[in-house]
Amino acid sequence: MIQLPLLIITYGALPLLLMPLTGARIISTTVILALGIVLMLHKSTRKTVCAGMQAILQKISDTVGQNAFVRNLAYCLIAAVVTVILAQIMIVTTVFSMGFLKFMWGVLIVLVAILLLYCFFGKIIPSVLLGSGIFMVISTINVYVYRFRGRLFEPVDIFSAGTALNVAENYSLLPIPLSLLIGWGIFAAMLIALHRLQRENEPGLTWKKRCMLLCICIISSIGIYFYASGLSTYHWHKEGAQFNGYILDFASKFKEISAPEPENYNTELIAGLADQYAVDRVDHESEGSDRPHIIAIMDEAFSDLSVIGEFSTNTEVIPFISSLKENAVSGYALASVYGGNTANSEYEFLTGNSLAWLSPNVVPYQQYIRSSTYSMVSYLKSSYHYKCVAMHPFYSSGWNRPAAYEHFCFDDCYFVEDFPQTNCVRDYVSDQEMFEFLIQTYEAQKDEPLFILGVTMQNHGGYTYTGENYTKSISLNDHPDEFPEVEQYLSLIHETDKAVERLIAYFQSVEEDVVIVFFGDHQPNLDEAFYETISGTTADTLDEQQLRYMVPFFIWANYEIEEKYIDCTSLNYLSSYVYEVAGIALPPYNKFLQEMEKTIPAINANGFYSPDAGCYLPFDKANEKEQRWLGLYETLQYNSIFDNENRNGSFFPVLE
Repeated sequence: MIQLPLLIITYGALPLLLMPLTGARIISTTVILALGIVLMLHKSTRKTVCAGMQAILQKISDTVGQNAFVRNLAYCLIAAVVTVILAQIMIVTTVFSMGFLKFMWGVLIVLVAILLLYCFFGKIIPSVLLGSGIFMVISTINVYVYRFRGRLFEPVDIFSAGTALNVAENYSLLPIPLSLLIGWGIFAAMLIALHRLQRENEPGLTWKKRCMLLCICIISSIGIYFYASGLSTYHWHKEGAQFNGYILDFASKFKEISAPEPENYNTELIAGLADQYAVDRVDHESEGSDRPHIIAIMDEAFSDLSVIGEFSTNTEVIPFISSLKENAVSGYALASVYGGNTANSEYEFLTGNSLAWLSPNVVPYQQYIRSSTYSMVSYLKSSYHYKCVAMHPFYSSGWNRPAAYEHFCFDDCYFVEDFPQTNCVRDYVSDQEMFEFLIQTYEAQKDEPLFILGVTMQNHGGYTYTGENYTKSISLNDHPDEFPEVEQYLSLIHETDKAVERLIAYFQSVEEDVVIVFFGDHQPNLDEAFYETISGTTADTLDEQQLRYMVPFFIWANYEIEEKYIDCTSLNYLSSYVYEVAGIALPPYNKFLQEMEKTIPAINANGFYSPDAGCYLPFDKANEKEQRWLGLYETLQYNSIFDNENRNGSFFPVLE
């Protein structure tokens, strides 16, 4: 019964554990595993290996003696070590890349979980099953989050479970990665081996021993807390697992669920800034109906992949949007998210805040917006009497949008059940259908100034759809059918381009003044080999990484405006450009942001662009002038999000 799991250990674990020493990678591992399968079919070899493995495990049991308590503690330690190793091999090929110290801290985290359960159950098998099992489940989720989003699974993602389930059917869990099969095989083998080594009629844990273990766990947890709190965290691809070890990295990111108070936080400083950037009182009632309608479209996963590297296609991918220059402000903006977490780009645009001092995978809609919140919506409503409408042709449960929109004070909200759903691309409402719905909303309510926020769904990942509601229109000339997900994605945004052209054509013909701002929320997570092929790099530098966060935007008006091209800004600044095109006075917060943009022209969760350095920098590399602006921005943002009692009403007025 135990032979197969033991062989999985022999021919699965050993090659992976030897990788850091031998430099072996996927090919060599596959060869070794193939040899293992051949040996499994040879009966005498199989018996010999199993007998040897059984003898080794029995030797461990004999070494710790007849004391059941000591023996079980040894089993707990072994299980913790194995679990940390398995968590690593599931996501990276180097088990000990984080160093021995961090490896042992990871072991301690798992060991504490197992020992706490051992205190409760008094039995080793259920303690290891649940204690190690929870980390195995987390590690498994991590594998798929990385596959679909290009980043590691973090504690803040737990808040997004409902949204993930909404779109799960559009992703395929197959093929199951080899690392998962090996990992779970080894885990099952460990449980079976522990079960076979358990002796009958072992005495249970005394209360004295339970209390001792509980004290050890408490002291260890305190040590873990302080060590993990001071640990540097990484968010680019697999760096967290490589530099910290996945389990330790996961634990260290609990601190990112909330933001600490900025150093030298001072509400009097904020009051002084409010006076400095105050807006002169204007009688907006006298402006009548001259205010333009404002339509903001955040298009799902819309991007221009040519910013990463050159590639050729059978036809131009986004010809209309690329050529839209007349009466338009256009360019590229930095988002703080890549491959997902759409709501964070929406949040940055609407509020002017940045994820720079929040975890890039925190979603403020879910964690921070609990009451009336300042945004473009509250400003346009209170100062210019706009009617504000939000629409999103997908489930309302995604990202807690109904509650967030209520706290932003939108007047009307529309979700997928409000759309006819007669024009779908793959399994989503098409951009064309959403734009038609937007036009109907505009026509029905255009007698008063409108602010319409539309968040599309058509281009959402994954890109493996094979049904009838999709036609491939874009192919890669130099790599035909080599990257099918890329070609499906490019075909989708090609459809978006055509839908945008029809939308602009419609609003060119209306009598009322209309401003349309269009931007992508993030780039898609596509085959890493494609990115490396077109860029010739593995995105090791911050400058190269930031290219993955660039999204195109344009602000167009159906009346004459100054045309402008912006090489790079960021989504938190975008509302200022919209206000200027619409002829609306900048509120105090946007006046501050506009002044800051002169020194910090682009900022996101990864860092900022420094004109003085001529490149992107992490925040701890800012010079004195840059540090001053970043510090003021962090202080204002903290006041806006977290300091409810002392929130500055001049910077952040809200509607009740």
